[in-house]
Amino acid sequence: SGLPKPSFGHLTQPFDTPEFHKLYRVVPIRKVHSLTITWALPPQEQYYRVKPLHYISWLVGHEGKGSVLSFLRKKFWALALYGGNGETGFEQNSTYSIFSISVTLTDEGYKHFYEVAHVVFQYVKMLQKRGPDKRQVVWEEIQKIEANEFHYQEQTDPVDYVESLCENMQLFQKEDFLTGDQLLFEYKPEV
Repeated sequence: SGLPKPSFGHLTQPFDTPEFHKLYRVVPIRKVHSLTITWALPPQEQYYRVKPLHYISWLVGHEGKGSVLSFLRKKFWALALYGGNGETGFEQNSTYSIFSISVTLTDEGYKHFYEVAHVVFQYVKMLQKRGPDKRQVVWEEIQKIEANEFHYQEQTDPVDYVESLCENMQLFQKEDFLTGDQLLFEYKPEV
């Protein structure tokens, strides 16, 4: 219709409620222990060319020596760890962006979930303190991997492809309609 897309950027604190900053225990249907820590961040959609949350999730999700998961596995507290933002309308929009870290705990890890949460927060604090400028090599590695995945992806169903393009037209500049949701274009450590 030619109208501009609606923006809800004036709603700066959508999660500023007394219920936030709390621990909720949920009884699972199946026997699995999981700890999920979620942050509500300022909107990140304008940084789609940089993808800062993708970069952070890469660092948090690293499984090698020195990683938070490696440390938790040595303590027999965790089986898996995932961090990220789904880049869906619910998790990323003009009001907020959600970033979560989920840890699949062992039975022993469940007994020590406060310590597990503390380790995760300490790891995030360490990443924040060290800063991204020393990690351009990591960003370039992510950029190359994403570019390879983009260039060698399987052909999708035409209807799904058109739907994806229509969504991208609402989010990205026209030169990025085809690639804006997948590729990393710019390294900006300040973001």
